[in-house]
Amino acid sequence: MIKLLANSNVYLILGAVIISFLGLGLLLFTIFSLKKRRGNMSARLDQIEAPIPQVVNNPVDGQIIGREISGSLLNRTIDNWGNQILGYFGKFTPAKSIADLEHKLRIAGNPNNLQARQFYAFRFLLLLAGIFLAFFLNRDLSNFNTTTLLYGVLIVYIFYALPVIWLRGRMRTRQEGIQTGLPDALDMLAVCASAGLGFDQSLQKISDYWDTDLGKEFRTATTEMELGSSRAEALKNMSNRLDVNDLTQFIAIITQAEKIGMSYADVLQSQAVQMRILRQHRVREQVNKLPAKMIIPLALLIFPAILVVIMAPLIPTFLGIFK
Repeated sequence: MIKLLANSNVYLILGAVIISFLGLGLLLFTIFSLKKRRGNMSARLDQIEAPIPQVVNNPVDGQIIGREISGSLLNRTIDNWGNQILGYFGKFTPAKSIADLEHKLRIAGNPNNLQARQFYAFRFLLLLAGIFLAFFLNRDLSNFNTTTLLYGVLIVYIFYALPVIWLRGRMRTRQEGIQTGLPDALDMLAVCASAGLGFDQSLQKISDYWDTDLGKEFRTATTEMELGSSRAEALKNMSNRLDVNDLTQFIAIITQAEKIGMSYADVLQSQAVQMRILRQHRVREQVNKLPAKMIIPLALLIFPAILVVIMAPLIPTFLGIFK
């Protein structure tokens, strides 16, 4: 009986190792395919507008190498396989969850051209990797108890939550960058409007010189207006893509000023001053929060070290007294 249990444990460990390596390989394969994916629309347009394709030096048939097969064999195989695998896993995701995640990905700036179904598939693969890792670490069933079970559940939860934590970090970083750069953008818009440029031309001028997230969003808005969208519709779409309160308020004021016929220069100048005051208040608020945030590091790191330095010279004296 003991020998049978030992053999079963060996097979269990061997199976866990094999499954873990397979899961890790699938995870690395997915990450590589995501980084190599070339689904960006601008890159695709540049490829379409490229010069005439290369012609094979064969005067008989004069075959033309198409753009779809002009890349390396690795890109043409790995990319397709990775997209197919991620698309297959993403089919099981509800439509409402897909719509919510697509909105969050737009706020984050579509990192790595990641789609919602691929994100859910990647999260599912990380969940499998976490299960395999927890199973491998707790392979010794003789020592299995409540503590090891909690550790396993914690490992699985961490692996499952990592993509969400990463996405929220990207969203917060991008929104904070846009919120911080908005007063400077409004100053430039006010200067352009005072120089005689219209609002659309001012947006175009800023988007040409600013290579930031806000400048790119201005460029997208001007492109939508050039394609036939109204100014209010293009600005509203930009507000929905970013979900920044200050920008939403500014767009609402600009839209209202357009309806009642107010001067853009005056509105932009007043909004620039207001946004700059709000930014100063946020900085002061963050500075006021620093003392409270420093309590935990001081209590856990600084105070124990000071206590050791003060009490260390007294330790030999106390030991001598007790002897």
